[in-house]
Amino acid sequence: MTTIDNVSPAGNAQKLPLQLLRVFLVEDCPEVRAVVSENLREIAGVALAGFAETEDGALSWLRNHECDVLILDLELKQGTGIGVLKQLATEAQLPGVMKIIYSNFVGENIRRLAARCGASYFFDKTLDTPQLRRLLEVVSASQV
Repeated sequence: MTTIDNVSPAGNAQKLPLQLLRVFLVEDCPEVRAVVSENLREIAGVALAGFAETEDGALSWLRNHECDVLILDLELKQGTGIGVLKQLATEAQLPGVMKIIYSNFVGENIRRLAARCGASYFFDKTLDTPQLRRLLEVVSASQV
């Protein structure tokens, strides 16, 4: 089976099969990261490729690694998910990557801004976790 290298934030390398849907998570809350990670582990064909807690950390990882899905919180320890999207757009980075906002800040204005910055989907952390999971299940199943 062909594999790719994946370097976690702790520097531990692991091998992931190429056919897995590789998800990169930008989330600064350890509890939310744990919930999302647990959901990802339960979806066949999906793997957490890595995570970052800051805008700079996310951009650094994304410039050096590949993913298929990018899940972003809006408020981070440093910077924002919107800042990540804007910088990626400026650099013409990740054109084929599905970009998803997953946040508690869900007003219509922020949804429109996220869409303008390249987000394909917007999920409310409080209400929409099952919908996020279902989307990833469908996308993963379509890759087979």
